[in-house]
Amino acid sequence: MLCFYGISLTGTSHAKSGGVCQDAHQIELLPCGRAVAAVADGVGSAKHSDVAAKLAVETLVAALRESLTKDSCAEDIKRYIASGYAAAEQAVEAEAERNGDSITEYDTTLSAVVYGGKGLVYGHSGDGGIVGLTCDGEYVPVTTPQKAADGICVVPLRAGASSWVIDSCESDFASVLLATDGIYDLLFPYLLKGRKTRVYVPFIRYFMDNEILAATPKNIQSVKAAREAFLSGEALAGVTDDKTVAVIVNSSVLPRRRESGYYAEPDWAALQEEWNRKAYPHLYSDPREGE
Repeated sequence: MLCFYGISLTGTSHAKSGGVCQDAHQIELLPCGRAVAAVADGVGSAKHSDVAAKLAVETLVAALRESLTKDSCAEDIKRYIASGYAAAEQAVEAEAERNGDSITEYDTTLSAVVYGGKGLVYGHSGDGGIVGLTCDGEYVPVTTPQKAADGICVVPLRAGASSWVIDSCESDFASVLLATDGIYDLLFPYLLKGRKTRVYVPFIRYFMDNEILAATPKNIQSVKAAREAFLSGEALAGVTDDKTVAVIVNSSVLPRRRESGYYAEPDWAALQEEWNRKAYPHLYSDPREGE
């Protein structure tokens, strides 16, 4: 049985300045038995990106609600997601035109999944991402954050269909998580880049491993409340960006428990020194070398 929760919180940078949360999310369990989730992150420099983010997720979910049936196959769903993304882009453009604003003031990302308890079909645009937890107990990054050529600027929804990634993943997933970059960057810290396990497992488990969640449709609101309190607490007080997670869990299955080392806290000090030695080798060179 599928159960789900979603959280969007204002980051400290916006809270201190009196700004609004520029993230948005929406999750629904449709009559066809599949769940749909979408998250969007309004670009911080865009004046009306909060409006765009909310409009994008609402338009996409509405399009999928109208299209999906019990008989929809993966190829059908990919087409429906593509149509939903186009509808979301058009809705944002129409809002900008209606208000006499530049479309650049409405930049937002958009990621979405359709999940029925096993494989999933997804769409992705921007620097957030989607992670699946397989029934075999492995955390799998489904998407890759999209950045512009400068490696800094995000690729927004308005970049168009040529930049959208719409695909399916046939792995048997026990749960799936979507996050905007305020949380996604914590899930994939730079010190784990290039490692065998790139995801920060002890952190992500708290949000999507049902051995930890013990989530059911009856208690999912208390599960959500605990995660929201954590995201709002001192442990993440240093996260200045808005924070959004959306999680769908198949409560009928438990992922296989892997070896204990998979769940161990990384040795951050050792990883940092290794990174420093690669980034600043001149600081670690022995002056006696070459004598």
